[in-house]
Formats: sequence, C-alpha cells, structure tokens
Amino acid sequence: MAHVLATELETFAANKAELLATARGKYALVHGTDVQGTYETEGDAISQGYRLYGNVPFLVKQIVEIDQVANYVSNLVAI
Repeated sequence: MAHVLATELETFAANKAELLATARGKYALVHGTDVQGTYETEGDAISQGYRLYGNVPFLVKQIVEIDQVANYVSNLVAI
C-alpha cells in the first residue's frame, strides 16, 4: 500500500532548502505537489488546510533543518 502522503512528503523535500531560507521554524501546508503557504503556528496551517481542501489528506510540517523524532508508549498494550 502506498503511503497516503507520499506526494506531499516528496514535495516538501523538494522545496525544503527554499523553505528553510524563507520560513525557518514556521509550518508549511502542502497538498499534492503544491506548497500552499507557510504559517506561524501548526493550528493556523491545519485550519487553512481544512478551509481550502476540506476533509482530505494534506500535510502540515514544521520547517526545520533536522526533524525531531517523537516516540510514544501506550499502557494499553495487550499481553
């Protein structure tokens, strides 16, 4: 199964250098092959994504040099 946001992740990667130069630390809104814009907060980018595209997959990603990995543990793991 193809990754749902594969195109958006490729688009972000292709534009990352330019985004770092112009909007480091902000949040990019990406849909398909279009970087729609950058926003100060993640919430602003998500809200705009729903306004523009509705309830379909779109990518909101912070523009940083190195992505920080977040690991979560669940206490609900079945034994």
